[in-house]
Amino acid sequence: MQFEHYLSNLANVVKAGYKSNAFAPLVWFNAIIQPLLYIVIYFISNDIIKYILVAVSSAVLIFSGIMYLVIFLKDPRLLQSERFRIEDKKLDMISQKGSDIVIEPVNLTTPPQLEGGSYD
Repeated sequence: MQFEHYLSNLANVVKAGYKSNAFAPLVWFNAIIQPLLYIVIYFISNDIIKYILVAVSSAVLIFSGIMYLVIFLKDPRLLQSERFRIEDKKLDMISQKGSDIVIEPVNLTTPPQLEGGSYD
């Protein structure tokens, strides 16, 4: 029962999760898989299985590097965060509006003193 509750909460977090960029899911995959593989490699006594797990770990890292290059060469904007892209889009929309920025002059002198002797 407890395990099912944990899995349902994990599914909700993944469904509503925030992806900072297109490469982030692969980074999370590596952050979970690599430590687990290294722990298993440390505790396994069979050398053949160790070599296979080291090869799998290396293949995952090489695949991640290749996918980073593919994403970068396809569209470097995919590596930018969603927040950055939204703010950049806002600035583009403001710049396309085309109106001049008007700065109204401000009087920086001290105001005249009122009859009561106080400033308001």
